[in-house]
Amino acid sequence: MDRKSELLLRVYVVFFAFALFAAVIMCKVVKITLVEGDKWRELGGRNVKWVDVKGERGNIYDQHGNLLATSLPYFDIYVDLVTSPDRLFDENINALSRKLSQVSSKSAAAWKSELVNGRKKGKKYYPLFRNATKDKRDLLKTFPIFNKGKHKGGLQWEEKRTREKPYKLLASRTIGLDRENASKIGLERTYDAILEGEKQKRLLRRFPGGDWLPVFDPGETNQKKGGDVVTTLDMHIQDIVHHELLEACEAYAAQGGTAVVMEVETGAIKAMANLKRLKSGNYNEEYNYAVGRLSEPGSTFKLISSLAMIEDKKLDITKQIALNKGKKKFYNHWMRDSERHNLEIATFKHAFEISSNVGMANAAYSLYGRSRSQWVEFYEALNNLGVMEPTGIEIAGELKPYFKNPSNKKVEPNKKWSGTTVPWMAHGYELEMTPLQILNVYNAVANDGRMMKPYLTKELIFSDGTSKKIAPRVLKQKIASEEAIKKAQEMLEGVAERGTAKRLKVTNTSFAGKTGTTRLNYWGGNDKKEYNASFAGYFPADNPKYSVMVVIYKPEGAYYGSTVAGPVFQDIVQRVSGLGNRNLPEFVEGRKVVKAHSGYNADYKKLLEFVGLDYSDESKGNWVHMKPDSDVVTIEKRTIKKTVVPDVKGMGLRDAVYVLESLGLQVDVLGVGQVYKQSMKPGTAIDKKSITIHLK
Repeated sequence: MDRKSELLLRVYVVFFAFALFAAVIMCKVVKITLVEGDKWRELGGRNVKWVDVKGERGNIYDQHGNLLATSLPYFDIYVDLVTSPDRLFDENINALSRKLSQVSSKSAAAWKSELVNGRKKGKKYYPLFRNATKDKRDLLKTFPIFNKGKHKGGLQWEEKRTREKPYKLLASRTIGLDRENASKIGLERTYDAILEGEKQKRLLRRFPGGDWLPVFDPGETNQKKGGDVVTTLDMHIQDIVHHELLEACEAYAAQGGTAVVMEVETGAIKAMANLKRLKSGNYNEEYNYAVGRLSEPGSTFKLISSLAMIEDKKLDITKQIALNKGKKKFYNHWMRDSERHNLEIATFKHAFEISSNVGMANAAYSLYGRSRSQWVEFYEALNNLGVMEPTGIEIAGELKPYFKNPSNKKVEPNKKWSGTTVPWMAHGYELEMTPLQILNVYNAVANDGRMMKPYLTKELIFSDGTSKKIAPRVLKQKIASEEAIKKAQEMLEGVAERGTAKRLKVTNTSFAGKTGTTRLNYWGGNDKKEYNASFAGYFPADNPKYSVMVVIYKPEGAYYGSTVAGPVFQDIVQRVSGLGNRNLPEFVEGRKVVKAHSGYNADYKKLLEFVGLDYSDESKGNWVHMKPDSDVVTIEKRTIKKTVVPDVKGMGLRDAVYVLESLGLQVDVLGVGQVYKQSMKPGTAIDKKSITIHLK
């Protein structure tokens, strides 16, 4: 064979070998793609996945800037035990182990053994700590080996966030819940689109042990934080309302209760407390009774029925009406007054003041009870007051008021209008409203007839830095004539001065209102009697600023509105009226006034720069004390040690809770404002699991 033929043969052999190899590869590709594609895709999908990752959720504040809901970062921390050079690892493993033992319950020897063995086994994602705080993560970054950065030191982490409410139970149901696998509630639900941070896709890989970790460094992403919501709530008032309601619920072993404070002129909700008794006997914010619970209001509805009669029929409140000594039969059903008296007759005004059911029923029946056309007139008179529609408050769950309609004949038997409807509706039965809907009518009377829309949102601050202020909204310019409103105000003041609320006493202010005692099973024969106690009113009587509604559900031992709910109203009025000017901002006649504060260094620097105050930072730490001098604010270091109780006096609630919980302490909070007292002495060893902090 000549040389040319030999070369050609070699070329053919090589070509054939490459062709055969390519054919084998192609066959394998076809087999994997078409024949075994589903199998391999399933296996691959088990170990890598794309997930939606939300940016930091925005905050919710009260009207003074107190933090009501925020997202706090926590970290699952890992180390790549393979990435560090041998010399770096060998020379520093002892020092690293000692450092790790100082921030955990493991000994230095145990840490060294685990890390060395993990390195020998090639562990690239060895777990160090779960649910670590940001402070702990930052501290770990300073440790030997770890301080060389991710690619040389191997320290890595997965950031998580948990939603926290610094004020715990206060207004908890109103603020709401941000839940991953269940419906959001409250303001968290209403403004979810604004609060939610920017979503991004993140590729995760599953490692031995089942942990899913980012393929790329999460720190490389730049997600936008969500917007913020500033509410109308005032946590000074909320704190008062919550604890007064809780005290009454506990005293009477009530099923639950609600109390709401509304600003008369605007309809802004300043406080909304809702308590439900648990099986344990404790109370929790489990359900928003104020917005979502319909019930027969009882005597607090007498304001509405009276106003309808005064406006529609020009009822003279000085006219004498029959009280029948507090007992009368309507269509074979007996009606009785809650509190005994021997009055045969009285003026309509006096009947209202002593809350006579029979008196109200007689007045309504004489005007509206004798024919179907009169029934329709009564229904329309009530409807004209604007009481048959929801208030439209921005949180979900409000139910429409229930009123029987004499024109609607195609309803269930128990919902049909009957001969008893007018007299029973006149004193708050055979209809249902929520506490907020009742309160809104009292608020309208206090506001000289103008009905406002109750609202909880003062301002929305969007993620791009723009904002939108929420203005008060009028639902009805006049629910009744000026003359009718004046008569209603006069009767409510009479209740406080001479009627069922005369035992309630408030110093330095006046109030007007109406007691309510509702029997729940009034057609129940021999069933156990159950009641709701309520009080609705406003203060001061001559120039109303706030309206208040209190309902106590199924109290034990006592049940009159004047006895059970009235004192709650009284104490709320007394304490809220005594707040005075405590809520003034710290700016007086153009002078910037700074009090001594403690807290997170970066936050206070931003604040001082924002208001234009000079400061000197001598802290060199995360937690600081701000000391005001004549011309400059000095920022001093506040040391936080892991083994002793820190001094959190002067801190705001969020910072104090964060510091104490990061040390493993359960925090109980009393009051609002700044910490001025703590149950465990600063500098002592942490030998308990809980600490109480007092704020004012």
